[in-house]
Amino acid sequence: MKDELLEVLSRASSTQLALESLRANDIGRALEFLEMDLDGSVLALSRLAKEVGPARRESLLSMLRQIRAYRQFHPRRAEADLGTVANGVVNQAARMAQKRVGKILDEME
Repeated sequence: MKDELLEVLSRASSTQLALESLRANDIGRALEFLEMDLDGSVLALSRLAKEVGPARRESLLSMLRQIRAYRQFHPRRAEADLGTVANGVVNQAARMAQKRVGKILDEME
């Protein structure tokens, strides 16, 4: 429950910040928040892949393949400096997640 709550709070915050950025015409910042959200989804899907049965695992892997195809066409890069958000903690977490996500997508079947 605690992990789920944290995940939902994180996603809601990220979505809100992306929307605020879009409304302020700060496309780079919005893209960065959306890319970070996608990174979080890859990490969650990777974790869930170890816990679900074969039928659900295939749909999960299908989504990861779609994300990999997206990332091959649009390689992950920093779209905007988010150093002003949470004193750079967000940037540091994003860089760490980005590395893990890259490895997960590269090692997929």
